[in-house]
Amino acid sequence: MDHSKIKWIFFDMGHTLLDEDEVHIARLEEVTEELTEMGKTCPPVEEMLAEMIDFGTKGARSPFGEVAKKYGTKKKYPYNPALEAPFPETEECLRRLSKGYKLGIIANQRGGSAHRLQFHGLMKYIDIVYSSEEMGRSKPAPDLFLSALEAVGCSPEEACMVGDRIDNDIRPAKKLGMMTVRLRQGFFRNRMPESELDIPDADIESIGDLPRVFGL
Repeated sequence: MDHSKIKWIFFDMGHTLLDEDEVHIARLEEVTEELTEMGKTCPPVEEMLAEMIDFGTKGARSPFGEVAKKYGTKKKYPYNPALEAPFPETEECLRRLSKGYKLGIIANQRGGSAHRLQFHGLMKYIDIVYSSEEMGRSKPAPDLFLSALEAVGCSPEEACMVGDRIDNDIRPAKKLGMMTVRLRQGFFRNRMPESELDIPDADIESIGDLPRVFGL
């Protein structure tokens, strides 16, 4: 794989740089509490997490939403960013890559993404953050990618997208001509490609494997 033209590496956030498991465990515990109060039963949280992986494998947009709907919950369960944390290898990965590349974020995230990355000590490696809520655009539509590339003066051929989702990260970035790296973490880890556009240039199991993709 030729990465000699790459100048910018863009990352998704959830289940790419940040581990979201504890966030979803807390949400599922709230689901269990609500169902108990309603006199309903549901499986243990571990089984519902496995169901979320099943829904992700089938291409559901929101695995948590599908599980909540399956068990008939009626409340909304907000995402609590205080429970997310960088993967153990995240900072070292960004540190190494930042020595040779510009790094950015292209993510479907709420406002304040840069602040969250700063809290985790990661913003010192990141040059630009493009989040869907702040920009009014969301993946997989190409607008968020194109806006970020235009902002930094980078052509698609000079950029790489790293993410855990085929639908939101790999397919749209590859359509634009970007290099792509799929990270097999999170609820979409087992989803299979459906076309050539779904096949990344590199497939890794951990964010700590990424520097090796770039010969570092």
